Amino acid sequence: MKEKVGNKLDIFNIVKERKRNEILECMKRQKKVPLKVKESIEHKIVIEIDDDKSKYYIKQTNLRKEKLKKLRPYLLGFVFLVMAGAIGFLSQQYLEFQYYLSKNEELVTLSKKYLAEQKQKAEELKELQNLTLDNIENLPEERKNLMLNIIPSGNPLLRELEVTSNFGNRTHPISGGVKHHNGVDLRLNTGDDVIAPAMGKVAFAGEKGGYGNTVIIEHAFGFKTLYAHLDRIYVTVGEIVGKGKVIAAGGNSGNSTGPHLHYEVLYDDAQVEPENFINWDKSNFNIVFNNEKNVQWESFLTIMGKNQTK
Repeated sequence: MKEKVGNKLDIFNIVKERKRNEILECMKRQKKVPLKVKESIEHKIVIEIDDDKSKYYIKQTNLRKEKLKKLRPYLLGFVFLVMAGAIGFLSQQYLEFQYYLSKNEELVTLSKKYLAEQKQKAEELKELQNLTLDNIENLPEERKNLMLNIIPSGNPLLRELEVTSNFGNRTHPISGGVKHHNGVDLRLNTGDDVIAPAMGKVAFAGEKGGYGNTVIIEHAFGFKTLYAHLDRIYVTVGEIVGKGKVIAAGGNSGNSTGPHLHYEVLYDDAQVEPENFINWDKSNFNIVFNNEKNVQWESFLTIMGKNQTK
């Protein structure tokens, strides 16, 4: 039994060696095959013979697999780099997405705030359109501020107010006759600042008969203010002035018995009681509406409402 196995092994080795030599001899005759390739192939030959010795064949290992084994570390490195780049890209995209979400939340918050403000303004505009002398006190704070800035209000001097002669009939200090006093006289020292009580446009700046050096300012809705007996004038005709702007220095020019400011408020070119407007502020908001009946306040309130809806 052992001899038979030995014979088979001997036959196998003889045949394998013979075929190996035949293949090598054939390879040597192939002059076109480079030497390095021949040597490589020589070490890659495998001969298999079946048990009945009737068949045999040559099996050549796959050189490509060997090359792939050598390239495997490089391929793995390349794959790692690609994956790292993809992860980095996705991380950047994620951060950008998070930033977008934060900005989107901010925009949503701002939008809600804007809509709330618009709703509040719509309610205020509705109130403005329905303004009457009976509900004027309920006017929003900012609307009151607007009215106090475009219609004469407050003291035209930067010093404490002191009235020396009131509006209405009086005995004229120079002629001695009873005459209507078209404004009020306010005590001051020569050089004291005179300011505009509302924004407006300078309509006159110069000497005006017995008024001496005079400034006239046109305001909104047909109102005007006049300042007389000035020492110096700081504005020019056509100039736009804001509320509180210093327009002149008080003095004693024209027909005057001493330094003072003659101050008039006019509506539709007719004089009205200046003290109603001097005392007009947010805490005393109804005074001009209740006391100045000749002013067409209803039209004014209607215009205010329409202007705010534009």
